[in-house]
Amino acid sequence: MTEVYLSRNHLGGTFTEGEHEISGVDNDYSSYHISVLDLSHNHLRGTIPIWISKLPRLSYLLLNNNKLYGEVLVPFCLEQFKLIAISHNHISGHISSAINANRSCGVRSDDGFLLEGLEFVTKTQLHTYGGTLLTLMVGLDFSDNNFTGEIPPKLGDHMSDIRALNLSYNKLTGPIPPSLSRMFQIESLDLSRNNLSGVIPTQLTELTSLASFSVAYNNLSGMCPQRVAQFATFDETSYHGNPFLCCTFPSQLSKPIFSLPTSRDRDDDDDGGGGFIDMESFYASSGVAFIMVLLTIASVLCINPYWRQTWFYYVGVAATNFYYFLVDHLPVPVKYKVLKL
Repeated sequence: MTEVYLSRNHLGGTFTEGEHEISGVDNDYSSYHISVLDLSHNHLRGTIPIWISKLPRLSYLLLNNNKLYGEVLVPFCLEQFKLIAISHNHISGHISSAINANRSCGVRSDDGFLLEGLEFVTKTQLHTYGGTLLTLMVGLDFSDNNFTGEIPPKLGDHMSDIRALNLSYNKLTGPIPPSLSRMFQIESLDLSRNNLSGVIPTQLTELTSLASFSVAYNNLSGMCPQRVAQFATFDETSYHGNPFLCCTFPSQLSKPIFSLPTSRDRDDDDDGGGGFIDMESFYASSGVAFIMVLLTIASVLCINPYWRQTWFYYVGVAATNFYYFLVDHLPVPVKYKVLKL
């Protein structure tokens, strides 16, 4: 058996933490030839088991859309895997602890065409890759988890052949590494919905294959990359939610790209999303300001009799004009009732 497809089967249970060898089963993982392990879209719990990292020919690992949690106990070897999808879980820790960029940690197996296609999110859409496209696809999807810390500064140096990188919907901080500009074949890069800060590296404009790009809803500042090459095709939606980011688009002058963040669609999200504006404070301050304006007007009218007389004069004129406007424009039956009143 070389390919395991068990996605969308309502599988439950908990992965045991650690190795926990099973009695009566050959635990010499070096003899296993599994190249595909697809357990996505189930109800599996627990941490990602260590034995997965001991499968020497495993190139495609899909554990997304489960209920996994905790840190990645053994980092994934970037030299071994073609696809890693662990999105839509509750996995925590640092990105640097979840991946191993050492070139000697493993070798990718080449088993030719796979029996079935694999689902993988790229360019913000779910695609099914099979045949030749799958053999060419290299992607990493860690989105919608609880990863913290910074993006490893040299991450791009070890992923030159990657085509899709998705780190969105996490709690990542710090700057965007300029090394990402060395992912020469990347087509989809999504860093949105984090707490990244600093400027967007100008070197990213060197990514000539990039078709989908988003850094929306972070704390980035400075100028957006120049609208050259592929970056000329990205509109303001790629930068929304960064109040201190200044971009220029053909249809508008240079102005901050700002919009209120939307709530994250997750049933068990209880941390409030960390938006830039506290809406409760906004409504409270607006109410207080409105009351202060009314009190100021009332105070002025009480103190100054001339302004008070002028105020009531114009109020009376406005009321009279409004009354005759209704009389002139209302239908005849309604006008008759108004005149009787």
